Amino acid sequence: MVPSLRKLRSAVLGGFAERMPGTVRGMRSLTRTRLAVVTALAMAVATFPFTIFSVLAADLIGELEISRAQVGFLVTATGLVGALVSPVFGYLTDKLGSVRAARGVLLGGVVTLAAIAAAPTYPLLAAAALLAGIPNGWTNPATNALIVDNVPPGGRGLITGVKQSGVQVGASLGGLLLPVLAGVWGWRAAVAVFVLIPVSGAVGLWGRRDSPETRRRDDERAGARLPASVKWIAVYGALSGLASYAIFGFLPLFAEEDQLWSAPAAGTLIAVVGVSGFVARIAWPPAAERRIGHGPTLAILALGSMISAILLALAALDIAPSMVLVPAALLLGGGAIAWNAVGMLAVMDFSPPGMVGKGTGVVLLGFLGGIAVGAPLMGLSVDATGSYVPGWFAVAALFAVDAAVAGRIPRGGSLAAS
Repeated sequence: MVPSLRKLRSAVLGGFAERMPGTVRGMRSLTRTRLAVVTALAMAVATFPFTIFSVLAADLIGELEISRAQVGFLVTATGLVGALVSPVFGYLTDKLGSVRAARGVLLGGVVTLAAIAAAPTYPLLAAAALLAGIPNGWTNPATNALIVDNVPPGGRGLITGVKQSGVQVGASLGGLLLPVLAGVWGWRAAVAVFVLIPVSGAVGLWGRRDSPETRRRDDERAGARLPASVKWIAVYGALSGLASYAIFGFLPLFAEEDQLWSAPAAGTLIAVVGVSGFVARIAWPPAAERRIGHGPTLAILALGSMISAILLALAALDIAPSMVLVPAALLLGGGAIAWNAVGMLAVMDFSPPGMVGKGTGVVLLGFLGGIAVGAPLMGLSVDATGSYVPGWFAVAALFAVDAAVAGRIPRGGSLAAS
């Protein structure tokens, strides 16, 4: 009698959870609010090393006696490892389940932030940057799968935007707090404080488990192939990563060295990018999902970012005043930095059942590969020419090409549209 009652209770509550918009399927009493918070925290910690290397560039150069190109290599190390491992961890996410994968990302965040803070020399800091590539390459497959497993198509736009905005929340907090904390306690202690981000995310997943449906995906994946639309998103992401992180990685240093801003003021530019990106990542996915379409939205973001790079070039040429760095930062945050909120939503829509992890991994291979190339090329350009102008114009050209690539990405969220 008792087992029968338990089965009845499970069936009733399971069906109720399936229909309730605030409850996630396959997990016990995990609301969409908690899902959004956990995924945003995972995104924040996995990408936070980029913020560290950007905002604390002057501190790293001064203490470790390294060049700008070596700072760029730290970004390259994280991005390159993330790019290389993302397809592997995308596949692993589909096999393990989204909850286990998300826990792996958060644990990796704790380890990598602690390693960066503790690194006494540049080689060890570079090793920590390499290690940071693992959660960086894993976070989007894990969090995308977490959403697909539990939120039906047509209702993913807002929660995807909130998830992706975690990157910008982390960037904003880093831009505002890292210079201040570094000035008081030193840059190592400043980095160590942010270990609280992955710890908080792990607490949010406490007691949760994957749905039994996870084990049934193997049959769905057999013989399935990723559509061309996902591959075009990967091309778009590669160009966007190359161009956007050439700006993001050197914007504060450009403000300090070329425009003679103070370190705290230069750090606020990253905060501006973060705030703008936060709003854009929440606003663009629902607009793309319900009105504009995925491809056209991505084209708009690329064109806005092209204008951002042009403004920076004009400032470097002393044609435009230094304050144009603020609207440039706003356009960067609202454009290229926000692209993957729309891109990740498109991957969820276009990927076959049980393959969102793999699809996300392929896109990240392009995006993070672009990041790995863009930052060091910008650093080498500045070191070789003594000017930021060639780099900024090259970035503007890349965004123009990106807008053209967006024309190959479908508007609607279905496999038929690809």
